[in-house]
Amino acid sequence: MIAFLSIALFSTVSAATIADAETARVAYSNCLVDYTSTQLDEKTGTSAFKRAAPTACPDERTAMIAAIKKDELDFGSSESEATGFATEEADGVLFAFTDGYAGFASSNTRPVKEE
Repeated sequence: MIAFLSIALFSTVSAATIADAETARVAYSNCLVDYTSTQLDEKTGTSAFKRAAPTACPDERTAMIAAIKKDELDFGSSESEATGFATEEADGVLFAFTDGYAGFASSNTRPVKEE
């Protein structure tokens, strides 16, 4: 019975931290949607966008990395593993925008926010 309650409690805590990480990821992504749309409206070149985009949305990026890192540490990852994984995840979100910018510019379309 105790094992069952421990598993149930761990599952509840894990679900909450995963939700926090997902919420932070969506916030970072949505901030980058706004940034990308502004740059598209200003007709910023692809190279200039790729250079500037990593500095966009620093608070949202930091929050995303912190939430994922916390989640990874809760699952038993080392500090360096958790930091590396969280940073890779944030870099992946950023890459989606830097990689897709030229396509948005050439098709005169805009990225869409997540809910």
